[in-house]
Amino acid sequence: MIPPISPYGTFTGELFQYTSPFPSLVAFESSPSSHLSSITTSNITTTTPTFVQNNNNNNDDQYNGYKKKLNTKKCILIGGLSDGLIPTPYSKQLECACHENGWSLIQLVLSSSYLGFGNGSLERDTQEINKLMTYLHHHRGGEEFALVGHSTGCQNSVHFLKHGDNEYIRRTKLVVLQAPVSDREGAMLESSYNSNIKHARSLVDNQKGDEMMPRKAFWSPITAQRFLSLQDCNGKDDFFSSDLSDDQLVDRLGHVGKIYDNDDDNYNHDDNGDTLGEDLTNKKQHLALRVLVAFSGKDEYVPDHVDKDLLLKRLCGAMIQKGLRNNDHDHDNNNSTNNIYQNGKVLVKRLMLDKGNHNLSKGQGELEKFVNSISSFLRDI
Repeated sequence: MIPPISPYGTFTGELFQYTSPFPSLVAFESSPSSHLSSITTSNITTTTPTFVQNNNNNNDDQYNGYKKKLNTKKCILIGGLSDGLIPTPYSKQLECACHENGWSLIQLVLSSSYLGFGNGSLERDTQEINKLMTYLHHHRGGEEFALVGHSTGCQNSVHFLKHGDNEYIRRTKLVVLQAPVSDREGAMLESSYNSNIKHARSLVDNQKGDEMMPRKAFWSPITAQRFLSLQDCNGKDDFFSSDLSDDQLVDRLGHVGKIYDNDDDNYNHDDNGDTLGEDLTNKKQHLALRVLVAFSGKDEYVPDHVDKDLLLKRLCGAMIQKGLRNNDHDHDNNNSTNNIYQNGKVLVKRLMLDKGNHNLSKGQGELEKFVNSISSFLRDI
């Protein structure tokens, strides 16, 4: 039987290790063709040069010349549980959008990728994302970053903005959350939910949190500690559940809008932090962080009782800790999506993809609408 052609596309670029020897983690960078060709035509091939492999001093003229040929804007795509390289149906379209706007696309492998999430944690993921950014900055010319998180990649992105290295948080100019859904709410509908939680808590209470859960408890090997993080009320991964109170959502997401609270800027603010007297289109250059939150109207992992529109509004409001702002001059001028929340230098936009499923493999036109929204943000940075 002939296998199908790679369903999410094929990619050309450079595969490199960003940590070693243990764990040996890799990432893949595909850059705009102009940057690849400029490296090649300067007699520096896309194969890592010998002077880089030999770890010569970073002040070496040849090494710095190589770095200057590399793209400085890096968009990092972070998949969900069991994902790795090429994690989403829109991976190729996102690559095209990045290249059209002068960005490289980075696809990473974390220790939690594929089935590694079962003994992992958001803390470990953030440490490794820090290491990737450090490598990209020091060895691959990275100066500005964007994070595009799918599913649990959304938790990774939000967690990074609170617990990541301050230098790389400040270098992060765009965060995209696609399908920020609760792992817990769907699991709570299963008949075995309470018994599984009870068993996992018992293991953790007896200092056996690293022991594996029974096979029937989960679809993949998973420790009791990670099981509780994903599926217990107030677990460490429980960021987006609809039954969380407003205060609980603010506790989990409110740091997003506070990252630049202590920065000096040229804004005039009212008492609520809203910017006065200037259209969004005239102050794009002042924005330090843009956040796009995209929710699918037909997400199969969201229980039917959840009001998706309301949840999306609450998630965005919790990040900024204020009400909705409408702006007719928003990026894509789509009447169903031109709702933004803003506090000083941080702007959050909500995007409801009514016909889309969890990973946007279904829902005519929704994948394109999502990628176009990302493209409009990348273009402004």
